[in-house]
Amino acid sequence: MISGTKEDGVFCVSGTDPPTLFQEKIMKFLLHLLLPAVLFAAAAFQTVTLTAAEVKTVASPSGIVKMDVSVGETLTWSLTFDGKTVLAPSKLGLTFKNAPALGEMKIADCSVKTINETWSNPLSKKSTYTDHCTEMTLKVAETAAPNRELVMVFRAYDDGIALRYIVPDQAALPGAFVLTSDDTQFAFTGDWTCWASDQKKFNTSQEKEFPQMKLSDITDDAFAICPLVVSGDFGYCALMESDLLKWAGAQFAAVPGGNKAGGPCTIAVRLTPRADGNGCVLRETGAKSPWRVVTLGKKAVDLVNNSGIVLNCATPCVLEDTSWIEAGASSWDWWSEGNKVLNTDTLKARIDLAAANGWKFTTLDDPWYFNSKFQYKPEYLTDTASGCGTIDLPEAFAYAKSKGVRICLWMHYQDFDFCGHERTFTAYEKWGAAGMKIDFMDSDNQERVEWIEDVVKNAAKHRLMINFHGMYKPTGMERTYPNQITREGILGNEYNKFGEVTPKHCATLPFTRWLCGPGDFTPGGFVNRQPEHAYRQKNLQTPTCCEQGTRAHALAMCLITDSPCLTICDSPWNYANQPGFSFLKDIPAVWDETVAVDGEIGEFYLHYRRSGEKFYAGAITNADARELALKLDFLKPGKTYTAKIFCDTQESGGPNVKDAEKIAVLEQEVTSADTLSIRMVRNGGWTAIFTEK
Repeated sequence: MISGTKEDGVFCVSGTDPPTLFQEKIMKFLLHLLLPAVLFAAAAFQTVTLTAAEVKTVASPSGIVKMDVSVGETLTWSLTFDGKTVLAPSKLGLTFKNAPALGEMKIADCSVKTINETWSNPLSKKSTYTDHCTEMTLKVAETAAPNRELVMVFRAYDDGIALRYIVPDQAALPGAFVLTSDDTQFAFTGDWTCWASDQKKFNTSQEKEFPQMKLSDITDDAFAICPLVVSGDFGYCALMESDLLKWAGAQFAAVPGGNKAGGPCTIAVRLTPRADGNGCVLRETGAKSPWRVVTLGKKAVDLVNNSGIVLNCATPCVLEDTSWIEAGASSWDWWSEGNKVLNTDTLKARIDLAAANGWKFTTLDDPWYFNSKFQYKPEYLTDTASGCGTIDLPEAFAYAKSKGVRICLWMHYQDFDFCGHERTFTAYEKWGAAGMKIDFMDSDNQERVEWIEDVVKNAAKHRLMINFHGMYKPTGMERTYPNQITREGILGNEYNKFGEVTPKHCATLPFTRWLCGPGDFTPGGFVNRQPEHAYRQKNLQTPTCCEQGTRAHALAMCLITDSPCLTICDSPWNYANQPGFSFLKDIPAVWDETVAVDGEIGEFYLHYRRSGEKFYAGAITNADARELALKLDFLKPGKTYTAKIFCDTQESGGPNVKDAEKIAVLEQEVTSADTLSIRMVRNGGWTAIFTEK
């Protein structure tokens, strides 16, 4: 494994292998690096006879999804869903540094097996996952020098596919390799509608909207992150990745030269380069790439209801003991006043807020380790005896413990590196912290991906959970390391402080970013405004922050947000005696069941969830007022439930400044035979809690 540290603003790479062994492997690799090019040049003077391509087909258990893999002069794959073409023949392969492109290939070995396993996940949007697919492992080899070999693994599910590469140990790549590109492509047959979040460059916090566009609008120099969601004549699909470990993260762009409007459009994988400039991936042979994932559905909500391919393809949990990891809601201090009045009393107030409402955590955010004049004091980070000028940390931790609440501590990643990871973990474990919120990494290059894994692995040794901010999208790490409890990588509610988070964006997220996994959206603002009355904080110091949409919309976002650490943003004084707040009392952060009922991307979303014996349902809409119907056939037959409903009033969409804060709270008895009518004003929402009588 390769890890990195930050020294004087320069990212330095260091190896964790024994130095002599690592140097021996790299020297051996460098001695052979030019061999493939030399052999290829020699082969150019030979007569080569191309053979017919060999085609292997892998079908999902029901046969509804099929992939054809062609091996010959080129490597390609194609995809059909219920008899309709999703992808025409599309390129496969990898490109290695200082080596020619892969030549003509032949199949050296092929094996097929069925996977049908069920596993439990107590920290997710559903508690049980079924991994049911047909897996084909295909080993291919060049028919001429340098005779390189490549293993490709294909999985066909009834609601999607996954594929990955394995670079086996071989004479042409002795010991190690440098990868310059992943050549996987997705050749769509039309210029379909898509939702793409172009970050404009590598190494960002991945906090942008997913605007609707055409595939031809994605340029060949784009940086469209996962997921790329596409709607065509086949239905819907989402391009993602899974099991990103010790590799470079992926973006999407058009093939060189771009795609013509109205015509077939091909999308290519684009890997983030290494920080040291040595290609994109430096690994020893035997390494496995992340999975390239395509989920499929007839309707947009089918993508939300996917069987869980991203998690199913991720490496299973590597931690021996996970009993100490727990999900829950968290109060938070950064949303209000930019923490300009952060002190022991205000921290205690947020501890009280959490304790009174069944929330397990409070998050102590930036700038807690500055003194009263906001001067940075690094000793505050790991030494409670020094205090931090405005907060008595020993008193705060003791108070939190007495209330049954645990504290999560924010830290800039550079300060974390400066203090030392082990020193910090040891101190925070001793203090009784629940975990850390580490921020501003803003990169998914290989060095940073390895740094991320190293952090969560070592944090687990100290029973600390990690919430990464300034972070790339999820790829299933929450299965491999469950103490990575959530992450950002989302245009979240905090942007209402200095930009805007529109209800349209909120209605896009269930069908885009949250398909990848948890996203710390930080919902729950109670200063609710229609967009024409929304305001931004001035220099982050305006006493209160506003949230676009109605009060009922804000509550619905607390339900819709997928995050095992559910950060609820507003202050105790903004929640005090406010109508609708009772919805947030004892709100679960993880679920036994989640079902998307209806919705269109960027328009509206309706779903229900189950936690134990209690059901919740929620809906949101964009700028259009909307009426929906929710059949209650998910409730137990023959049982009567009390439905507590939180909904917009007629005035919630009105012209006055505070109209959006108006909310109605109703109760009625219902059974599984009933259908509820849902009425939402513009930028509105609706939620209900169903409790068996």
